[in-house]
Amino acid sequence: MPRPDRPRVLLLWPGGLFAGGANFGVPQMLLLAAAIRRATDAQVDVVDLDMERAFGRVDLARIVEGGYDLVGISCYSSYDYLKVMAIAERIRDLLPRAWLVSGGYHASARPDELAFDGSPFDFVVVGDGERPLARLAEALAAGKRPLNRVLGPEPVLEPKELVPYDWSLLERYRPIARRMASQAEIYLSRGCPYDCSFCMERAKRDVSWRALEPLQAVEELHRLDRFLDLSRWTLFVADALFGMKRGWRREFLSELARRPLRARKVWLLIRLDLIEEEDFALMARANVGPGFGLESGDLGQLKRIRKAGKLEGYLEKMLTVADWARNHEVAFGANIIVGHPGETEQSLRQSARFMQRLFVDHPRGTHGFLSVDPFRLYPGSPIAEERARWESETGMKVHRYPWWQDGDQDFLAEWIDPSAELDFRTAERLRIELFAPILTAISQRFAYTGPARDYYMRAVREQIDLITPRRRLRTLGLYHLWRGLSGQVPPGERAAELAHDTELGSVAAAARSGTLEKKGIAADDAVTRALASVPRERFVPSESIAESADDRALSLSDDGGSTISALHAYAIAFRALGLAAGDHFVDLGGGSGYGAALACQIVGTSGSVLTLELDAVLAAQARDHLACHPQARVLQASAHAVEAWRGASRIYAGFAVERMPQAWLDALPEGGVLVAPVGTATDQRLMRYQRHADRIESEALGAVRYVPDRASPAAISE
Repeated sequence: MPRPDRPRVLLLWPGGLFAGGANFGVPQMLLLAAAIRRATDAQVDVVDLDMERAFGRVDLARIVEGGYDLVGISCYSSYDYLKVMAIAERIRDLLPRAWLVSGGYHASARPDELAFDGSPFDFVVVGDGERPLARLAEALAAGKRPLNRVLGPEPVLEPKELVPYDWSLLERYRPIARRMASQAEIYLSRGCPYDCSFCMERAKRDVSWRALEPLQAVEELHRLDRFLDLSRWTLFVADALFGMKRGWRREFLSELARRPLRARKVWLLIRLDLIEEEDFALMARANVGPGFGLESGDLGQLKRIRKAGKLEGYLEKMLTVADWARNHEVAFGANIIVGHPGETEQSLRQSARFMQRLFVDHPRGTHGFLSVDPFRLYPGSPIAEERARWESETGMKVHRYPWWQDGDQDFLAEWIDPSAELDFRTAERLRIELFAPILTAISQRFAYTGPARDYYMRAVREQIDLITPRRRLRTLGLYHLWRGLSGQVPPGERAAELAHDTELGSVAAAARSGTLEKKGIAADDAVTRALASVPRERFVPSESIAESADDRALSLSDDGGSTISALHAYAIAFRALGLAAGDHFVDLGGGSGYGAALACQIVGTSGSVLTLELDAVLAAQARDHLACHPQARVLQASAHAVEAWRGASRIYAGFAVERMPQAWLDALPEGGVLVAPVGTATDQRLMRYQRHADRIESEALGAVRYVPDRASPAAISE
């Protein structure tokens, strides 16, 4: 029976990068758990917050309610920093006496950002965490608190000491794993002695390559297969560098071919300058697919990236590898970085020419897919550590550093002018212009027909999705947002900057057209043409530009009481009004003027548009936005100031009234039509009213959800 004072340890994985599919496994946490158990009799639990979402809202209080003495929280990547600090603050409140410790790439690169006066963390581990965490657990059991807050580096020289993996620590997640994760994950080695300029690996200090014995490594794969049943999974060997030593690599692949897994495919990362044709032959037998960090198709840029000590024949080797892949029916992936410091338009165009040759031009098609990633500046990388020199030599400009301490980290990490010759926006434009046709061609010429072809085709489609107008609009929206937040654009100049950004306008228009088609809103009429062409991105706050092409309402005020309605809402309402050229249109609660701008395009110069907005700030914005429409007029007024709009033929309300005001109906002329939402906050119907002589005809158009009326009769201000 365990002692009542047996230490309790929680190892917590805060969730993966960005918002994509998670991997199942958290193998690094399992190895830490094994090290702690070997050193003490501590009870160790492993929690993966990616997987916890399957059980509902993640509740840290419930997770730690049994009490823990030591809590380790991974800060694997700099993208995790804000999230990890927030989790640690909450756990500190819940477990005020527990020791909190963090480790990972970011913790190793910037330990002082987690270990500082007032930090929720008591300790930070640099490099491999097994030995420092084991000693913390021993100190906890002995009641002796270590004096040093920063622990390590203490590399594990023999990884075989850490296995076998105890997959039973993840038993809770096994029933829901396939629903939550896109692939399984495991580590078989550590370290990478190469010196790529963008990589964080050196932050862990010991970069020597250390691996399990080949037969032991294969056995660990089978142990995972027995636990999870990999027959419906792809398996990612997440080593920074797979199989650095030829003999190790050949023995591992031969054994895996002899003892194949049930996995649909094993996926791993290996250097181009290591692999040989015999490896491809073995990979074909072992159902393995390799990935290569190619980084560029320009030799000058490859030299700058420090990709290979010997560049002669490097790119020709990639062409040869593509032939091996075709001949042995092996699928592969290659990654390039666009916008790495020192990049120029010439280097990008050269890289694109090589990718065209590699993936598109061969008459037998391609067995490879291409990932095109923007450069991201990671702390701990050689570029970050030598940033002043890189800036001096290349002209690179980092617009937000340290980016990991702000929101929108995925944008801010990339917001960099690569060189004196190439700024961020131009690099982004060239990324689409040069590589989108190649990615599209790969989807059409992907010739691999072996196991897990759908896995690779999904990867191809995901790359194409990253260059859609919708994704580009998000980047451009965040660009404008952060130019304002960082003081590069004064508030009074925002509207002019948006109006002059022709690329933003064209991308936003393409994204809206895609939304209209996808949502079934499009029709061959004036309403669709207006929705497609009126630049909705100019009528929303900067933080909403990225969502301006979405078919949803967007807030115009901090309290959410004023909104721009969803695209479909305008389509339904304006079609119900029968809005057409020459009409006299009134927009009640017109906000920043978007609905009025749509109406201006529909009614034309022979019609008129009046918008009433109660909020003075929004009314002023509407005047600015509608200044180019001579047929439009803006009043700062309550929608209930009926005399301001009596006699208009087409009236639309962009907010809900609990009961239709009789005064509104009385203001309708013969043939006039009014469309408005009617009902409570939780039960509304969009209603259409039309006057016929001495009667009003009403029709319910369906359930809706609009913001409620918050106005009362008020003075009118032109």
